[in-house]
Amino acid sequence: MARQRTFAEKLTALIDSARVDGRAPHSYRELSAAIERAGGPAMSPAYLQQLATGKRINPKIHYVEALAKLFGVPVTYFFEEDETPTTGGPANEAKLMAMRAQELSPRGRRQVMDLLDLVERYERAERDTPDDERTER
Repeated sequence: MARQRTFAEKLTALIDSARVDGRAPHSYRELSAAIERAGGPAMSPAYLQQLATGKRINPKIHYVEALAKLFGVPVTYFFEEDETPTTGGPANEAKLMAMRAQELSPRGRRQVMDLLDLVERYERAERDTPDDERTER
């Protein structure tokens, strides 16, 4: 089984593949400016370099979203085990939900947990209800 590539390795692969008219890969300064022009969060060239070299790990989700948008890949590209970007599955969706929840206030996280409890109870009730009772509703 092949080892999973790190965030840094995946980001570096995207940077290396981003060529304009056969020029060398974009500089971190060019990437930073492109993210800002696209309305993304401020990401300094130094921070981008730290992400690409593995000196910084676990970026906040809004940085990951900005990088994915810039390179035209799904956010899940950075979290998948295989090398081909796809839409991901339930495990990747759960990781993204958790990452986004980290950025919420404690009150916001409680509200999300309350919503998850509500959805879980609803789905459990749907599973436990016989098919004939559901069609009568």
